[in-house]
Amino acid sequence: MSEPNASAEHHGADAALIDPAFAPWRRTHRTASFVLGALAIAHAVLTVTLYDAWSPDAVWFLGTGLGLLLLAVMNLAHVGLGPCMMPTAPAVRMANWVFVLFGLGALAAVPEPQAAVIVAALFVQAVSSHRTLRGTA
Repeated sequence: MSEPNASAEHHGADAALIDPAFAPWRRTHRTASFVLGALAIAHAVLTVTLYDAWSPDAVWFLGTGLGLLLLAVMNLAHVGLGPCMMPTAPAVRMANWVFVLFGLGALAAVPEPQAAVIVAALFVQAVSSHRTLRGTA
């Protein structure tokens, strides 16, 4: 058995293994997760800019960014070259929909363009996760 190779050739070979029917869902899921992760990092970093002092509102704002980042990372960790069959996949799918619901509530409370983009990324991530994160059968 050979060791995994981190070279570009190895990654190219892995890309060739992706089922053509799965590839668009994988790309969509990963893109939504990367967008969500970038927005989450921006959200967390902006805490120090938007709040003068460490307050409950600052903690809430930072925590929201960190929660979104955790969800994005969990999704990225589960999306592989084929449908994820890990037993944790259904929990990630469920968390995606819970975040969509909370995101819609946040959008109703804070109707700003960046909130709409976050909810859109959450929704795309949740929908695509039904094709990429199958879980155990």
